[in-house]
Amino acid sequence: MASSDILVTSALVPGKEAPILITEEMVKSMKPGSVIVDIAIDQGGNCALSEGGVVEEHYGVIVDGTKNIPGSMPTSSTDMFSKNVLHFVNNIVEGGKITLNLDDVIVKQTLTTKDGNVVHEGALESMRLRGEI
Repeated sequence: MASSDILVTSALVPGKEAPILITEEMVKSMKPGSVIVDIAIDQGGNCALSEGGVVEEHYGVIVDGTKNIPGSMPTSSTDMFSKNVLHFVNNIVEGGKITLNLDDVIVKQTLTTKDGNVVHEGALESMRLRGEI
């Protein structure tokens, strides 16, 4: 990493905040003029020095925390998002009615509330109601 001119990060864990993969010490090891583009910033970012909506220099390295990069490509991202929503809805609608199969991993990992309670592990962690981030 120290010899890289540009580093693009995009690591995400579904339903959780993005993992920190690049520490401040790692940034310090990079050569001046290098750039880190943290695409995972909308879920917290992969670089310890990334800030949402901020492009800033740290130790001679530009750390780009531009938010919502997919939104800057509206046609492609809208097409992809709409297809994902269509497939998701087709997965939970049966005979014109919503049917939640809680044994289905997609349903289980996207369900946020059930019977008035927050049940999504990532949401519970983000709200500091369970586990550690």
